[in-house]
Amino acid sequence: MRIDTTTKVEAFTIYDDSSRLDPVLVLLQDFGAGRGRFIVECYGDVWTTYWGAMGDDQSLKGFILGCGNDYIVNRMFGQHHKRNKSATAYLTRIIESVKAALQELQPVGKNG
Repeated sequence: MRIDTTTKVEAFTIYDDSSRLDPVLVLLQDFGAGRGRFIVECYGDVWTTYWGAMGDDQSLKGFILGCGNDYIVNRMFGQHHKRNKSATAYLTRIIESVKAALQELQPVGKNG
């Protein structure tokens, strides 16, 4: 068994009354060299995805901000979530909140 305790995970929680969502927990695990894991939890539901090829010099934050919401939503549904119109709309609202929070956290003039 190999356990890596040096892996860096950035975590934050979004409290946004305007989006009418429960608090959203966001975990970003940027492995560098164009690889990263993205995990989102809201009201007990969890969505996750991993990208193994985002471009060599792009951070996970920059990659997420540059992707369309539909692409991220489709990646995060995976095989374990029921896809229907309301579930897609719900996850899209969550991704919009996450991207807005990432914009606020990103230093001005930086691409990630």
